[in-house]
Amino acid sequence: MKILFVLPNKDVFGYKPIAIALLSAIAKKIGWETKLFDTTEIDFGFSESKSFIQAAKMFKPVDFEKYGMVKKKIDLKEKFTEVFKDYKPDVLALSVLSDQFLIAKKITEIAKELSPEVLVIWGGAHATISPEKTLQECGADFVCIGEGLDAFAEFLDAVKEKKDLYTIKNIWGKKDGKIIRNGMRPLKQDLDNLPYVDWEIFDKRHFYKPFSGKMHIGGDHMLNWGCVNNCSYCINNFYHNLYQGNKAGPIRRYSAERIIAELKFLKEKYKLEFFKFFDEDFLLRPIESLRELSKMYKKEVNIPFSIEINPKFVTEENVKLLKEMNCVNAALGVETGNMKARKEILGRIDSEEDIVRAFKLLKEAGIKSTSFNMLGLPFESRETYWQTIEINRKANPQYPQCCFYYHFIGTK
Repeated sequence: MKILFVLPNKDVFGYKPIAIALLSAIAKKIGWETKLFDTTEIDFGFSESKSFIQAAKMFKPVDFEKYGMVKKKIDLKEKFTEVFKDYKPDVLALSVLSDQFLIAKKITEIAKELSPEVLVIWGGAHATISPEKTLQECGADFVCIGEGLDAFAEFLDAVKEKKDLYTIKNIWGKKDGKIIRNGMRPLKQDLDNLPYVDWEIFDKRHFYKPFSGKMHIGGDHMLNWGCVNNCSYCINNFYHNLYQGNKAGPIRRYSAERIIAELKFLKEKYKLEFFKFFDEDFLLRPIESLRELSKMYKKEVNIPFSIEINPKFVTEENVKLLKEMNCVNAALGVETGNMKARKEILGRIDSEEDIVRAFKLLKEAGIKSTSFNMLGLPFESRETYWQTIEINRKANPQYPQCCFYYHFIGTK
């Protein structure tokens, strides 16, 4: 049987979502054929920040056209129809973020026009936060709430064996106009028995990662799953409530041996030159474990990588270990220079001293740094904007980045 995964991406090339890569691997393991429909190449008319970044000369220029990493005016319905009719999937599976749901909704509508009997299941942040609306307004037959690793495998088995699809934990369905709600299963505790990520379904352009003026062949992964923090603007706050009392705790991680084996395999198979790790905080690992990981990574993998970390947990020792591992860039959330807003509105635990110290330690170690900043927060003023500018001046990141705040449904 066949699954057509959908990546309703409106942004740039260069990222292979870990959820899709894992679910495709799981599906193949239990005998399904998989394919990906990816909208990254389509120009939907959204404005991009690339021109601003180029004008600010924040990054060394890279010729994206040389690698085909440019968007085109393509008719979504025409392109999807061609793929759908050729592949003839039994299941259409969409992993959807909240700023992608309009594209996902349109694709779902087209699929149902082409084949009313195709089973459509949505997963990801948007389906988790808005399951009822996804079922009632977006055309999905089923939604997967929260983690889908075991739930999706059970769902596929039920489809294959023609079993009841409306009793699976984490899966809600729509039947005879009514929503069938099922309970939640615990988070998967043993990550080591997961299959390696499946990148065979991705466009080769998603392997290209620009860094410091050069294009590298790169991979995407995550070593620590979850977050200990409760930032009000992040979906992790929602997940903590969703999985309250879960025995696995907020953080799960691969063992050092298991993840190094996979990273080494991926490096060799795809000739990788770079890794991007999407852990909420790469440093959410006991120092003894980080020492072990650092030693093994340097010996077995040893290609440059970038990470995201929280300033609160940056120390002289773990920065030294990161440098020894070949970490070349770390991104840290500054968000705003107004400390009252950081604490009371955003729920951040790190202080101005933490931020300045973290960037200083990274710079001293020779690791490039990126600061994430938000503009347009509630109660922002000219004064708070200047405070954000000033804290960036003090921290002195190599790449200060600014985005506009947008409130997503379901976040605090």
